[in-house]
Amino acid sequence: MSVTPQLARACIPYTPFKRALGESRVGLVTTAGVHPEGAEPFGDNDPTFRVIPGDAAASDLRVSAGHYDTTAADADINCVFPVDRLRALQREGVFGKVAEAHFSMGLTTQLRKLKEETSWEIAEAVARTRPDAVVLTGG
Repeated sequence: MSVTPQLARACIPYTPFKRALGESRVGLVTTAGVHPEGAEPFGDNDPTFRVIPGDAAASDLRVSAGHYDTTAADADINCVFPVDRLRALQREGVFGKVAEAHFSMGLTTQLRKLKEETSWEIAEAVARTRPDAVVLTGG
C-alpha cells in the first residue's frame, strides 16, 4: 500500500477501530533507538530507521541512543520496546498476531527531513506489514 502524496499530506480523519482485537495484527514503532544486534547502530542526529523482524528475540535487540539514559533499556528492552509483552498478550488471545516486522528510529533534529521523508518512509513500511493496530513508544 503506497501513500499517495496528495492524500498523505492531508489531515487524516478519525477512524474508529472496528475490527475485533482478538483477530487483529499488532506491531511496534519506537523512537527509542532499538535495533537488532549486528545492525548498524543509530548515530548522532540520525534520521534513518531500522526494521526489526517480528520474531526477533528480545535478547538480540540493542539500544543505541544518545538522547536518554539507556540503563533500564539495556537491562530489559521491554521497557522501551515491549516485544515480549506483545507476544504474551498474543498467547493469551488478547489479539490475533504480532506483526511480521517492527520499526525503530533514534533521535534527529533534522525535522524537515523527518517530516518530509523519514516519517513517510516509515509509514509506508508499516503499511506493508498490514497491522490493524500499532503500539508507539519513545525513548
